[in-house]
Amino acid sequence: MEKNLRDQSAPKKGKSLIQLIKFALVGASNTIVDMVVNTGLSFVLNLFFSGSWIVYAAKAVGYGCGILNSYVLNSRWTFREEHRRTVREKVSFVAVNLLVLLISFGLIYLFKNVLHLNEWWEGLGLPELIHKIVTGDLFCSLLATCICIPVNFVLNKLFVFKAKQQEVSES
Repeated sequence: MEKNLRDQSAPKKGKSLIQLIKFALVGASNTIVDMVVNTGLSFVLNLFFSGSWIVYAAKAVGYGCGILNSYVLNSRWTFREEHRRTVREKVSFVAVNLLVLLISFGLIYLFKNVLHLNEWWEGLGLPELIHKIVTGDLFCSLLATCICIPVNFVLNKLFVFKAKQQEVSES
């Protein structure tokens, strides 16, 4: 009996690894969507308006588009078998992503203001071109993203796109 339990867990581990890879690919596409929308909207808004609010408005819309892209791709590709198309699923998805965004902000703050990793990065003596492309602040943001991808994956798998058996056993 114990052997059967181990045999059944092996395919689940493989499936979870494939889902994690898909999730990371979707995450990369979310980042691209966010950057393109943010940059494009900032450009257009700056043609017609002025003010410091533009950067925040453009970022909020870009991030929102990234979340929408994430939901569509993750529900149809990464977690296709677990996808339920319910209001609970959609609300849970938004809540998880907002929580992960807050975690990311907290990590960036920790890396910059407590651990001073941005200063460490700048002081490495790397070629100036690298520092122009990847600033100390961007380094902290990228490091936070690397930590948040698996956190986001686990939270989505546990709370948003639950397996059918898990939902039935909770009822």
